[in-house]
Amino acid sequence: MVVPVTSIAQPTNAEAASLQKKASEAQARIHANKNDRDQLMVAVKINEVPLAKEVLLRNGFTAEDLENAKITLRTGGGKKGENEIDIAVACCDPKEITIQRALDYFTK
Repeated sequence: MVVPVTSIAQPTNAEAASLQKKASEAQARIHANKNDRDQLMVAVKINEVPLAKEVLLRNGFTAEDLENAKITLRTGGGKKGENEIDIAVACCDPKEITIQRALDYFTK
């Protein structure tokens, strides 16, 4: 008796490119929308992943994109202007989405 082997779908370069494109587009939309930008800043500040997911869903990500994705929220570590948000993705297995809020470094 032969048992059929079900293969698990492996991520493709197209999937990774699609996810990165969505991240770039979502980042641009969020930068252009003060309410979403402010809401995402708060989500990062208080480490509230469900709130960050809501903002991502409104800005181009799908529920399928976020399903089983590890979402990391980080504050600081950038040399960009204040109130800048960066969204980076790593695909796949597991999908990782990192949202970083860049802060100015103040020197005397």
